[in-house]
Amino acid sequence: MDDSTSHVGERRLFLAGYMLPEDRWPAFNWDWLAALKAGKPLSTLHMTQSFKGWSHDERLIKLRQLVEVIANHRPVSVEVSVSTRDFKEILEDHSPYDLRHPYFSCFIAFAVTSARTVNELGLQGPINFIFDEQGKLGTDAAIWYEPMRQMQAPEVQALMGPKPVFRSDDNEPGLQAADMLAWFRRLLSEPTCTDEQRLYADAIIFNHGVAEIPKEMLESWAAHFATVPGIEDVKGKRGSVNKTIDRVLSAFPPERALSVMEQVDHISKRSRWIKNFLTRVGLERVWKWYAKRPIRLR
Repeated sequence: MDDSTSHVGERRLFLAGYMLPEDRWPAFNWDWLAALKAGKPLSTLHMTQSFKGWSHDERLIKLRQLVEVIANHRPVSVEVSVSTRDFKEILEDHSPYDLRHPYFSCFIAFAVTSARTVNELGLQGPINFIFDEQGKLGTDAAIWYEPMRQMQAPEVQALMGPKPVFRSDDNEPGLQAADMLAWFRRLLSEPTCTDEQRLYADAIIFNHGVAEIPKEMLESWAAHFATVPGIEDVKGKRGSVNKTIDRVLSAFPPERALSVMEQVDHISKRSRWIKNFLTRVGLERVWKWYAKRPIRLR
């Protein structure tokens, strides 16, 4: 999976990627690398950088070579998108600090949509996700993968494999193909998209799963966040709980993730009630002592 963001209109964020049975990826990788070397060579593919200084015809030839590789292997493809403009206007100010980037929403939606697509096609799982490196943004999103996986329907949950990994697309032909997919699928949403670009965008999809995070869903999430007790305490940077959640979940087997999160939520609500009560009766010092006690999870 790779991402691409529009710089016009809604400035939509797209996440897109390809899936193949694990034993077919080596052949795909071999053919992709051969296509990169054919004719005027490329060492790797980055749609935003690789063709600088190339003529239109040179670029066209290379793209056709790479499209042919994808067409020969016919991988399953998935794309997910969200309007970053709508996300900012509707949801950002209502979100906990850790969830206020649209990448997180697309990250989870991509994993779920991939599993649903595999299920609809009658294919076998689980899916091992490899995402393009995103730095802290990606690793923070991955912290929440396991609990979110366990919240899905059983047939979807069973197809979502272990916690995703992040790799550089310099060394991953599959990620380079995903970069190409995300690039062209994003162009389709822009008013300047040419007939040639539309042709490429359609030529590199076969069995294709699509999900868009609509405005109505963003409004629903914002309304839900507004009802969460203590939400104001976690909206600022000091309210970040990613490190704590990562440390807690790492101490338990993955299958315990959701039950552990439910315990954390229960303890958090209880602690918030105790803090408010002690503060109202003037016993802040007692709260400070209580807050330092170790938390025990089972």
